[in-house]
Amino acid sequence: MPEMIYSKQFAAGETIFSMGERGRNAYFIEKGEVEVFIDRDGEKVVLAHIGKGDIFGEMSMIDDAPRSATVTATKDTEVIVIERSQVLQPLQSANPMMNLLLHVVLTRFRDAQNQLSGIRARSADVGNSLDEIRDLAFARINSERNLLQALDDNEFEMHYQPIVALDGGHIAGFEALIRWRQEDGGFVSPVEFIPLAEETGLIVEIGRFALEQSLRDHRSLSATFAEICPDLPVPFMSVNVSGLQLSRLPEIDILKQIIDDSGVPPEHVKLEITESLMVDNPEHAADALRKLKQTGVSIAIDDFGTGYSSLSYLHQFPLDTLKIDRAFVINMDKTDNGRRITASIAHLALALEMNIVAEGIEEAPQMAALCDLGCHYGQGFHMSRPLPFPDAQALIESNVRWHPDA
Repeated sequence: MPEMIYSKQFAAGETIFSMGERGRNAYFIEKGEVEVFIDRDGEKVVLAHIGKGDIFGEMSMIDDAPRSATVTATKDTEVIVIERSQVLQPLQSANPMMNLLLHVVLTRFRDAQNQLSGIRARSADVGNSLDEIRDLAFARINSERNLLQALDDNEFEMHYQPIVALDGGHIAGFEALIRWRQEDGGFVSPVEFIPLAEETGLIVEIGRFALEQSLRDHRSLSATFAEICPDLPVPFMSVNVSGLQLSRLPEIDILKQIIDDSGVPPEHVKLEITESLMVDNPEHAADALRKLKQTGVSIAIDDFGTGYSSLSYLHQFPLDTLKIDRAFVINMDKTDNGRRITASIAHLALALEMNIVAEGIEEAPQMAALCDLGCHYGQGFHMSRPLPFPDAQALIESNVRWHPDA
């Protein structure tokens, strides 16, 4: 059970905590006054008198070190208790370098305090904790440096997963997915490097590369497709765009320039965004998406229904395609509720006259059920995994078709 915020009263003269005790909580003074003092060679040395609106005990709460002073109420005092558990999780999830800087400042302040108090040695467990934080921070620095070096060394490449027309079984498009192939030939999982790229801002540069490369490859893929399947529309290229890329409107001009320079008709380009962009800042999102639409591209909302209040936003934004998240697709033939949820999303998209792409199709029955629900397109391992460009080219040349009963 999570810790709750609560108040506590101390009578005048009552000790709130003593020097040397383990510090677990900090305190915010609602009313009253406290005295902060240390004992130096048997003599009481008052460091401060603090009152309403002040906080004390925060250092020991953060670094889990022994209390560096004694605090006693000089008047009847009421405080709000701040539990250590309420602070630990945000600290642990913070940028490791910021965490390191905070703890270095605290440690140096502790050392200065200890010297003034005649305490020469730093607590061993505080030192060990700082070493762990320092290791995390420098591991983060190395990860950022490796990510930047990967950009400079052209270690990123695009793979393409076919998006299939469910009624005809032919390739209708591709989703471009970025991959990081290291020097030894092994891949770094996108689950590892995409969040880091988002946090550091490198996702903007990576996103530009992804759009440039995928549209460059699209020219070859579409030319091959037109030769092999002259009776079918040219496949579209679907590229993910980070919310950070759209957080600044001038970046949209750069995306537009990339599309113009590629020579790919904008109507063959689909940009995928996540729901979080719309939820975090709806007004800016509306402006950004309208500006994107002016380029002539299509816009898809990715991972629909995975944690945000989507329904209130769908009618406000110029969206063309709704992608049903694989979490719903893989459960649709396992439970009645799974199928009902998927059907509800499909009916909603059809009512809004949006195209539907179902992700995560792993079996033929799922493909058939989605087709029956009116979904236009699907992608997943049942059809194909994401492929390097030469393999995607070869797949087109094979003129493969997928059918629900296959």
